[in-house]
Amino acid sequence: MQLLRTTVLAAFISSVAVSPVLAFTSAEVAARLEQTFSHPKLANARISFLAADVPTGEIIYQRNAGLSLVPASNAKLAVTAAALLLLGPDYCFRTVVYVGGPVETNGRIAGPLLVVGSADPTADPGIFHSLAAELAKRGYRLASGLLVNRAVTASRGDSTAASRQLLLQALAKHGFGLCPGSAVFPTSTNTSMLIQHSSGPLGAIIVRVNKQSANSLADNLWRSIGWLAAGLPQRMPEFLRRFWAERGLPMAGVQFADGSGLSRNNRATAVFYVELLRYMAARQLEWPAFVGSLPVAGHDGTLADRFRRSPWRGHIWAKTGTMHDMTTLSGYISTSGGRLVAFSCLINNVAGRLNSARFLQDRACEILAALEGSAPAGEARAGLFPQKLSDE
Repeated sequence: MQLLRTTVLAAFISSVAVSPVLAFTSAEVAARLEQTFSHPKLANARISFLAADVPTGEIIYQRNAGLSLVPASNAKLAVTAAALLLLGPDYCFRTVVYVGGPVETNGRIAGPLLVVGSADPTADPGIFHSLAAELAKRGYRLASGLLVNRAVTASRGDSTAASRQLLLQALAKHGFGLCPGSAVFPTSTNTSMLIQHSSGPLGAIIVRVNKQSANSLADNLWRSIGWLAAGLPQRMPEFLRRFWAERGLPMAGVQFADGSGLSRNNRATAVFYVELLRYMAARQLEWPAFVGSLPVAGHDGTLADRFRRSPWRGHIWAKTGTMHDMTTLSGYISTSGGRLVAFSCLINNVAGRLNSARFLQDRACEILAALEGSAPAGEARAGLFPQKLSDE
């Protein structure tokens, strides 16, 4: 298995290798990165940076790697990675309507309806009318009550009670009646599924979250995981911190506040993101979906217009983050020397426009990409990257 991993990895490196204008030794890379981050345009900025070899963890360069900063949209990495690990890339959020009794010929259900929600991050309030319309279309007209076990959508403010109320309104609009009184769902052989609604696979959802930096969808996914794994969305900050701590990641200076990264109460360090990236690279099941969700330099997502004229176009997979005084970038680089590098560059407190800071950030990636030499001894990770995209 290790031989297969090494062979596949070597094939990938060969497929993306280019002849760089320059090739740097490790010492030259460190010196040039130090010069880059000492630029006057970053004089007042706070920087946390780390670059490390993916298979071995060998540090290539670090600058305040443990400094706690606001990660902006890099916060999406921790949420999407956790979702993949918890649910798997093929997981679909299902909303299922069950009946607790036989269905009579006149459309009357001799029992209550039970709606099993999954806090679908892609669903909006229209799902309630879709469910009610489908029940009416199939000729169902009356049940003895309505039970909802969990929020149906992950929209802000949705809850079990809110979902039930919205469903009641939708059912009434479509001519579906409910008998008064409290319903108790039976544990009997008469229980059966009536209808269901499914989202697309989680892998496709996180592509939207990471490539396009979809804030609302990211916050919905945060609440979805809160419902499914933590019991309530309000428990997510402590749950996510415990989740990553249990996987051995360095949590000093790390704080979670939302899924999108819009909150300035989020905190992270470069070393946290690099270790998260290395952890995901070792996960064969989740890895293709995770790396495939990241923007590709010069090709798509929020990196479509960056690195377009660079020889390293298509060699960098990274999540961007931007707020009015900060720019962040964390991901992977395939180097000219066959190295696979995980890096995180968090820059806060940028004075003036962000263009200069972003240019220097991109320059740091290009310096890393020009790293020469073979990877240090250690187990390589097979299939770490998708095939290089061809130039359009």
